[in-house]
Amino acid sequence: MSELTDRLLLLLIAFGSLGTLILAWFGGFIVAGTSGWLETVGLTLLVFPLVGTLIGIWYEFEAIDTDRS
Repeated sequence: MSELTDRLLLLLIAFGSLGTLILAWFGGFIVAGTSGWLETVGLTLLVFPLVGTLIGIWYEFEAIDTDRS
């Protein structure tokens, strides 16, 4: 496997675990407590920390590569 596929595999694992925690678990509280457009906005706001964390993980991989060379 190459470095790119290793990184993508780690991101897939991170997305699965963080997605389950953030979207499914916290999203369950939002869906149960709201309805209509407020539910949609709440779930959309939960996507931002997930995407931000994944972008942070990707850039951390880049920083590790920079330190090696």
